Amino acid sequence: MIVNNIAIIGSNGFIGRHLTTKLLNTKNCNLFLFGRSEKSNINLDVNYKQINLINNEQNQIYFKDVDIVYYLASETIPANSWANPLVDIEKNLIPFLNFAECIANLNIKRIVYLSSAGTIYGTTHTKVNEDANKNPFSPYGIIKLAIENFLLYYNTKYGINYDVYRISNVYGPSQDTSKGLGMINTFLEKICGQHKIKIFGDGNNLRNYIYVKDVAEILSLSITNLTSNSEVYNLSSNDSLTINEIVTLIKSIVNERVGVEFEESRKSDNTTINLDNTKLLKSLRNFNFTPIKKGIEETYNFILQHPK
Repeated sequence: MIVNNIAIIGSNGFIGRHLTTKLLNTKNCNLFLFGRSEKSNINLDVNYKQINLINNEQNQIYFKDVDIVYYLASETIPANSWANPLVDIEKNLIPFLNFAECIANLNIKRIVYLSSAGTIYGTTHTKVNEDANKNPFSPYGIIKLAIENFLLYYNTKYGINYDVYRISNVYGPSQDTSKGLGMINTFLEKICGQHKIKIFGDGNNLRNYIYVKDVAEILSLSITNLTSNSEVYNLSSNDSLTINEIVTLIKSIVNERVGVEFEESRKSDNTTINLDNTKLLKSLRNFNFTPIKKGIEETYNFILQHPK
């Protein structure tokens, strides 16, 4: 029986933690976790190492027997790269290229990369599939798309297959909102602590949403995809709602009063992104997404039980 050696770079992050939990319960996997911190924040006996993506000598040792790499590392968000585009080049593009060059001649079979659907396509007016035009207007999306293209380069030059998941807005238990990501979690935390939320713009921005446990389940399927072609997927559920519709849904769930303040829209925000997930659904067998109301309820209960 084949045993896969799987590395997760960014295992301490929101999605990384949930993916780690999922893969720890998966048979025939040896898991190797990597992150910027000195220690893993998962309270389990796991093989974890602090990683420096530009330390080639060390990383060739770490990854010499790895079959699959989940590359979940990201140092920026759209808002801060909008203010300083060099940050995304220095913190995301260069470390990725250095790492990819380092491991190119090892025996890695597949890289699984988490891209950004909300910034890759730019503003859309119809549902977009994976072949739609890419018009990223933020440095964050520009660099995400550049890394996707470099994955094609490494596939062509070295034969390393890849899965790119262009992810929609993720929410769920244990998300760290301090960096400015996670609208649903941020709203729930603000409601629990201050009984009010802030919306940038008029609240009519349209987004797709997906529960983090569904993300972990779908990402875990790449471990069975070692010999097939490289693929790109829109990773979203069937839930497409405006911010105002999300607020209405939240109000129907929480026990607190909810005040809403509207502020001027931000240029770094995408007004409309509506994803076509047909390709993803065809690749999954009888997968049922968590209904968004249930997902928000579980997230709300987690926040109540783990106040900040």
